[in-house]
This record gives sequence, C-alpha cells and structure tokens, in this order.
Amino acid sequence: MTASTRGWTMRYPYYPYFPVVLDILHSRAAEQVLDAPCGTGWLGDNLHATARGSVELDGVGLWEFPEVGGGYREVIEHDLETPLSLNRQYDAAVCCEAIHLVTNPGVLVESLRRALRPGGTVVITTPNTWYFRSRLQFLLRGFHSGFRPMVGRQRGQDYITYFPWSYPQLHLLLSHYGYVDITLHEVDEVKPKRMLEHLLALPSRLYYRQRIKRAESEEARQFWREAARDQSVHGRWLVVSARRSVEDMAA
Repeated sequence: MTASTRGWTMRYPYYPYFPVVLDILHSRAAEQVLDAPCGTGWLGDNLHATARGSVELDGVGLWEFPEVGGGYREVIEHDLETPLSLNRQYDAAVCCEAIHLVTNPGVLVESLRRALRPGGTVVITTPNTWYFRSRLQFLLRGFHSGFRPMVGRQRGQDYITYFPWSYPQLHLLLSHYGYVDITLHEVDEVKPKRMLEHLLALPSRLYYRQRIKRAESEEARQFWREAARDQSVHGRWLVVSARRSVEDMAA
C-alpha cells in the first residue's frame, strides 16, 4: 500500500523524523551516504529526489531489504550486532530506528564511526523515553512506553526492543566512542501532547536551569541546554547527529 503525507509518496507509513534526516544530509552536503540498517528503503526512495547534487547511497540489511532500483548503489547483508567492515568511507551514516533494537549498541556506533571519513556525520533516530507518559508508565509498571517485556519473542521474527534511550544516554554513548558536535534536532510534532505534561515537567525544568547555571565548562552548559529543550523533555522522537573527529585517523 502506498502512503502519501506532505508530498511524500512511499510504500510504507510516513514518520516525522524523515524530513529531519534528509535536511541534515543536505546541510552537510553528504555525497557518499551509508544507510544502516536500510530496512525497506525509505531513504533511498527520497534522498535522490530531494538532493541538491550527486549522492551515492549504500545500504546494510539483515531481514529487510529495499526493492531493486530503489535508489541504492549497493546493499549488503550484515548483522549489525557484529562489527561492520567496509571498503569505503562515507560523508554520512544514517541509523534510523535501530539502536534500541540491538543488544550491542556500542558495536553499532563504533562500526558507523569507522565507516565515516574524518569529519563525517552520523545521524541516529530512536524513540525518546524521557517524555512524561513514558516516565509515568515506567513508574507504574517498571518499563517505558514501547519497551514492554519481550518474553517469548524471537529475534528475527518479532519486533524486540532492548534499550530505552533518552538524549543524555545517547550523548553519553556517542561521546564514549569519540564523536564530537553531538546535536539534538527538532522534530515537527506536538510537544507536549497534553497540558498536564507542562506541569509535570516543572521540577525537571528547575533542575536543568540549575545545572546550566552551575556548569563548569561551555561543553557542559551546552549539554544541559540541549537536555532542557522541549524535544528532549516532551518529544516522542530523538534525532541526533554527531561527527567523527577530523583528528581521528584510526582505521
């Protein structure tokens, strides 16, 4: 079935992080792009149509693959739970809605870092578990929205979520693996969906303001500014970009 949303025509549902990812790639003038995992290929369907120049797109898939001629130069089969070794280096690597589905997220982000040229950009999207319905569900039930117990489910057959992410957790992981310029991007969605969430967020807001004032460095101050944004506190989606350091020449 074909879905059409805001001028997008695709073989699958539209998600609000789609244009954000494309805007990041265009703003970074990425000409060589890796899509890992590529799924059924929404990025291939739309990247070339919106690109301002020549773009070469490669994909990595395991259980899902794009259609032939879907905008990918090459698609390989690989389990991103294990290190990924490629012959090319890319201007950008995109990882949409996957980091919460792997048991080794550090292996994944390190593989993407190695796939980037120095200065290249990684773009990661994942559900945000900091918004208040998710926090309340964790308080009452012990697990976040979308991260219910997966007892009896089988990897490769069922949708299994392993790790819930927030902006601070994702920032910590990317920093640990040497990424720089870690940025939270705005997603066009209602934030928050319910006015009660504004009231529930007041203690957090006060805490973030204190941390911003007491920050010992500009890096720490910027982190708390990002963590305090509506996208971090109330958004349902996280879209985070970061760069491989230009000084990073590791293989």
